[in-house]
Amino acid sequence: MKLVQNKKTFTIGFIMLISFALCYMGMMSPNFGNGRNGLEYADDMFNSLSKGSAYFIEDAQKVADGQLGKNITLSVKASSTDEAVKWSKLYTGAGAAVTVKDSSVSIEGDFGKILGAVVADSDFMYHNDSKSLEKKYGYDGREATYNWYNSLKKIDSALKSKAQFQEEFDLVKVQQKALEPAYNYYGVEIKKVSENKLSLTFLLSFYLVYTVWYGFGLYYLFDGLGIVVAKTKKAA
Repeated sequence: MKLVQNKKTFTIGFIMLISFALCYMGMMSPNFGNGRNGLEYADDMFNSLSKGSAYFIEDAQKVADGQLGKNITLSVKASSTDEAVKWSKLYTGAGAAVTVKDSSVSIEGDFGKILGAVVADSDFMYHNDSKSLEKKYGYDGREATYNWYNSLKKIDSALKSKAQFQEEFDLVKVQQKALEPAYNYYGVEIKKVSENKLSLTFLLSFYLVYTVWYGFGLYYLFDGLGIVVAKTKKAA
């Protein structure tokens, strides 16, 4: 019995899969800038385009402005005295009166100004400028952003316990629109879809063609080997 049943389709499938493998090897070579392979290049491109579509600082600032003049007085607990001191620098910089006792941080200040400080710091980090935060607080900017996030989570719980639901709602908005994108996208280059239409179209088109390429390669190869899917005959 011959292994190859249809030499033509087998040859087509074999050539398609070999060329697919060669293309894959080329994609995985570190020749796409800064030692990146093709997958890393594509991943960085999509991250950059995603970041370019996630700039909501102006919206977050409007939320913060809506809380101007509203004072909050509460205490939050850090995981250590050292962390409490670092938290205190954030809120002191936002114009609040802060007292640190062991790992507890007491905060009294204008909630709008506090949220405004979060938005301002998030804007620096969104634009990959951690040095501005280092100058303000005396330690790493990314750590400062993370400290904002952790301390705001504690404030969120404190506001809920005091039934200050509007303040809590606005705090979450600022976190989602400013702080989280700034932290998650730190270090990623900003690119806009409108300025990279050709690159985006090429990447999406290549992904589609490459997937179909592999599928048809297998189809033709198996067809050439006589391996086909057929419906089972119904019993009479």
